[in-house]
This record gives sequence, C-alpha cells and structure tokens, in this order.
Amino acid sequence: MPRIPRAIIDEMAAHAREDLPNEACGMVHANGSMPVTVHRVKNDAASPYRYEMNPLQMMRLEGQRDREGEMLFAIYHSHVGSAAYPSPTAVRMAFFPPGEVDQEPAYPETMYILVSLASEPPDVRAFWIRRGGEIVEEPIEIT
Repeated sequence: MPRIPRAIIDEMAAHAREDLPNEACGMVHANGSMPVTVHRVKNDAASPYRYEMNPLQMMRLEGQRDREGEMLFAIYHSHVGSAAYPSPTAVRMAFFPPGEVDQEPAYPETMYILVSLASEPPDVRAFWIRRGGEIVEEPIEIT
C-alpha cells in the first residue's frame, strides 16, 4: 500500500480548487517509493470535463526527474463534480496513441490519482490503468 504524505494530498486538493471551474492536472515525483513533490501541469483542454496535460511541461518534468534521480510516482487530475474514479476519457488518454487500449498504457508503472471536489473534504483515490482499459483501485495510506 503506497504511503502518501498529507502535504502531497493537500497540494493536489489546493490545485484542484484553484483551477475551478476546470479540471486540474499534474504529476507527483518520488524518491524511491516516497512521493516528494507535486508538479502542476497546465490543462490545455481548459475544461471542467477533461484534462490534457501540456506536452512541453511534461517533457521538461521528465528531464527534471532524470537529472534529480526521481521517478514518476503518479499522474493526478481532479473531477469538479463527479466521483474520484477514472472516466472513460481518462482511461483512453492513459494510452498512446489515446484509445489504443490493447497495448500497455503510456506509463504502466505509474498510478493515477483522482481528486474529487464533489465532497468536502475532497475524496482522493488512486488507480492503476492496465492493458484493455482495466481499472484497478490501489488503496493508499495518507501519512
């Protein structure tokens, strides 16, 4: 069960609130298995119904991870008014090219964290998205 510091959860929730009325998105980097930083990424879709992470920011963050010896722990996004569960659109976008679910997802070793603002406090849940579009919830421990 992954352990996520409360500060990481709070930062993702703050980002979700600040980006209203649109969905927020970003990446969580880790040292080993411990999440250490939240990186906000521009939602190029600028929509309350979907997210599209800015590819230039994603590329820069990949370089930063390489330089600092970190790993991609999770990709996160928010849901403005629906449950913290991956939508069919989010599942399709986990693959490259989008929708090619018969192969491994673009980041097969990376969890997807959903922050739902439908309740207060926000509901935060983690998932694996697998070949075939299978969604598997990963219980998390907030420390």
